[in-house]
Amino acid sequence: MKERIPSEPLRGEAAFRAQKAEIAKRNESARADGAVRRAAKEARIGAQKAADDRQERRNLPRQPNA
Repeated sequence: MKERIPSEPLRGEAAFRAQKAEIAKRNESARADGAVRRAAKEARIGAQKAADDRQERRNLPRQPNA
């Protein structure tokens, strides 16, 4: 069923609830975007840390063979 669009703007409690719902919708969208960005950043940091660890192990001195 389609929602009816009122010909007059919302007033009072209805306007407050509509605005509050719109803010909640934007917040949820921003939260999801932030989670995606955070996951990508953490993946890059993890990959860089792994590369740094490999490089450090390559630079360790070798024990002489007896």
